[in-house]
Amino acid sequence: MISKTLAILAGGKSSRMNYQNKAFIAYKEKQFIEHIIEAGRDFEEMIIVTNQPEDYQKYNLKTISDIFPGNGPLSGIHVALKAAKNEEVLCIACDMPLTSREVLYYLGEYVTDADVLVPLCDDRLQPLCAVYHKRLLPKMEKCLKNQDFKLQKFILSANYEVLKGLENRQFVGKDFFNVNTPTDLLELEEI
Repeated sequence: MISKTLAILAGGKSSRMNYQNKAFIAYKEKQFIEHIIEAGRDFEEMIIVTNQPEDYQKYNLKTISDIFPGNGPLSGIHVALKAAKNEEVLCIACDMPLTSREVLYYLGEYVTDADVLVPLCDDRLQPLCAVYHKRLLPKMEKCLKNQDFKLQKFILSANYEVLKGLENRQFVGKDFFNVNTPTDLLELEEI
């Protein structure tokens, strides 16, 4: 078992997906969130961050809601850190159904002194599949209270480490492919 918490971020509005809850979109006979739950089965604790906990009861996982609702991923990561029993939390967006057990396991087992462990793929940081440390809570709360919600900016101001791949390969787009629009969903079906 990986002694970190896996937090699935499922609190977004999905405005670019016509307000359809992305966690429940079907792909290969499973919902997106089910793919992530399966890939994250090695974590000793798994939680779902959602503002509609009743929709997730069937998964028998702990659900938590934002303390600062409507403020994007930073708010979800904040509440995940507050609720987690472990010091480090791998936060992943619910719209990444292709993320593999191998990638989550590697991120979960990776040891670092940094406050954020963030993958880099195709020259882009992947903050919605990254590991965050509870030491960040005071700084996060300050940002949220000051209405400074930019996650990328927050990471760059923190003690962070960039990870470019697994031991045997570089990260590829498929590892972090997220579905934000109907066009992305069509692209997913072609993969």
